[in-house]
Amino acid sequence: MLRQSVFSLNCGMYIKGAFLFLLVALAGSNKANAQAPDFCEAVNAIVYDAPNGFKNIKGRMLGSNVNATMWYSTLQIPGTIGFRIVYSMGLFYEGALVQTTIRDSVKSVYDEYVKKLKSCLVPQGYNLSYAKNFNDGLEGYPKIVFMKDPPEDITIDKLPAHITMEAMYNKDIGKYTVVMFIFQH
Repeated sequence: MLRQSVFSLNCGMYIKGAFLFLLVALAGSNKANAQAPDFCEAVNAIVYDAPNGFKNIKGRMLGSNVNATMWYSTLQIPGTIGFRIVYSMGLFYEGALVQTTIRDSVKSVYDEYVKKLKSCLVPQGYNLSYAKNFNDGLEGYPKIVFMKDPPEDITIDKLPAHITMEAMYNKDIGKYTVVMFIFQH
C-alpha cells in the first residue's frame, strides 16, 4: 500500500511537471510565432500614426512635469534600447539606439541606422538633409532629417511626420547617445 501511494505521488508529480513544462512550451511557442515587426514596418507604423497623435501606440502615462509629459509606447522599433512618446514643445516618439561611455562605439550604430532609415523612408518620398552637430567631439555625426513635401492643400492635422536622428553627449552622466525622433508634424 505504501508502495502504491509513493507510486501515485511520483506519478502525480510527474504529470504536474509535464503539464507545467507543456504550458511553458506553449507560451514560448506562441511568443516565438508572434511576428514582431521588422525595423521598417515599425518605423512606418509610427510614421503613419503620427498625424493621429500616436493614439494607436500611446500606452499608459509614465510621468509629467513642467517641461514634458511622457507615455509608454506599445510599439518598440527593433534596435531601440529605450523608447517612449513625449509631449514637449510638440509630440514625438523617441527611441535611443545606443548609450555608451565610449565615443568610438557610436560610429557603427550611427552609420547602421542612417542606412536603415534611408532604405525605409526615401522610397516613400522622404528627402534626407543634414544639420551640423554642435556637440564637442561629435562633429562627424551630423543630425539627419527626413521630411516629406506636403501637398499644398493639406491641413495641419494631416501633415506628414518628420524623422530625425542625432548623436549627443550628456556631460552630466558622461555618456554618448544616438537617438531617433519621429515627430507628429
